[in-house]
Amino acid sequence: MSYGSLSAFGDTWCRYRPDTETLEAAHDLVDRYLAFAEEAQVGNDIIDEIELPVPKPMLIKSFGLVIAAEHRPQIRALLIRAGMTLAQYRADLGPRMRLKPTTPHGRLRAARSREFERRLQKKLVAVAEERISLGAFYRRAFIEAMH
Repeated sequence: MSYGSLSAFGDTWCRYRPDTETLEAAHDLVDRYLAFAEEAQVGNDIIDEIELPVPKPMLIKSFGLVIAAEHRPQIRALLIRAGMTLAQYRADLGPRMRLKPTTPHGRLRAARSREFERRLQKKLVAVAEERISLGAFYRRAFIEAMH
């Protein structure tokens, strides 16, 4: 998945000192998402992106701006981790796909149809691929901000 231009709010990106309004707007969107994610208890679930409080591309780019502007390594790492949860939001998913981790001995699994299993497998692959893309996007944002 490509995130297109790294610009969140126009034609600028990290090789600038973002104006206060742009950075505040990005922080506001990230804060809204973090509050939403905490309340929604996302965990490992896969959720339809229509549930997001703000369009997903805007959140991804806002995280990029905030990560690029953050100079504290611990906070930046937490922002990257939180931003990567956006991969769990998928277009046109429908009902939330709840995923619960199992113990090494496992739990009795609820019977699921083969169709559900195939659909789940496809979504898990898509989430993994997007996590990789988001990780690269956020690293690039930080690196470009440092130059």
